[in-house]
Amino acid sequence: MSTLETVADRHGILSVADGRRAGLGAPDLERLVREGQLVSLARGWYAVGPPETPEERHALVTRAMVRSHEGRAVASHHSALCLLGLPTLRADWQTVRLSRVTSGAPRTRKGLSLGRCIPAEAVAAVPDGEPFPVTVVPALAVLQTGISAGPLASLVAADGALHQKLILPQDLDVALAWVQHHPRTSMLRPFLQLADARHASPGETRLRHAFHLMCLAVTPQHRVVAPGFLAFVDFVLDGVKVAIEFDGKVKYGRTLDAVDSRGRRLSPEEVLWAEKRREDRLRELGYEVVRVVWSELDNPAALARRIRAAIARARARGPAGLLTLSQGG
Repeated sequence: MSTLETVADRHGILSVADGRRAGLGAPDLERLVREGQLVSLARGWYAVGPPETPEERHALVTRAMVRSHEGRAVASHHSALCLLGLPTLRADWQTVRLSRVTSGAPRTRKGLSLGRCIPAEAVAAVPDGEPFPVTVVPALAVLQTGISAGPLASLVAADGALHQKLILPQDLDVALAWVQHHPRTSMLRPFLQLADARHASPGETRLRHAFHLMCLAVTPQHRVVAPGFLAFVDFVLDGVKVAIEFDGKVKYGRTLDAVDSRGRRLSPEEVLWAEKRREDRLRELGYEVVRVVWSELDNPAALARRIRAAIARARARGPAGLLTLSQGG
């Protein structure tokens, strides 16, 4: 283990003060940055090795800023969601958001927004291995991101938190009471009433919201059962055999998690072939299958036309196009 890894915390972060304990002054740290052994996160703060994504860098900078406040502030808004592993929408990765735990006025500088003091019960428990609290509770982070990035961002985060079992629905009601006098909160409650733990990705959340705007009732994670066949589809329209799948890149990009019945890892080509066979079987069972990609979520009118065309095709088949209880599972 190198000297840098020894002096850095368990997240690979070190400060100028940490460096001094290892006999490294500020000029030494800057030299290590030039050599690529350290990455500068903020004034006086460094990380061992470069982060691979903007989200990873944001997490490191957020942890550094939390450490610098020594228990007087915790990560909030999208910064807390990032540390909690929860989904975000329209997050500003260039700005760390913290909330005060002790009294003090809000202040903002480039790259950091330090918000008002939050209730003691809104501070998450101190994680193992940390000297201070690190984030607000997940439910408050959900509400805060709705205030800063819009109510749909709050719904995306709420679905993620419910899906990961980090919150219960009643936790959102408590958090709503904490922020009720903040600006831009009037739309949060109606959006959060749509929150559903069955939505497993931001794309599914946004697609479910699009159905809400279309006044279409849907069942998420619908089970289709037939002899020798079992499939879960992202959504099925209630009462009609139209299956809608959100076709995010993650489904085909993360093939390392895809295995066959014997536990063998599948190649990307095998994943695509298995998905085609699954879709062909759904069509044999009488389903209209509609795949929705991310870009279509920004054009709800065109998406509505596609969905309504699929409904018309299903209904044109008569009883064969209607969903029965046995098929609905």
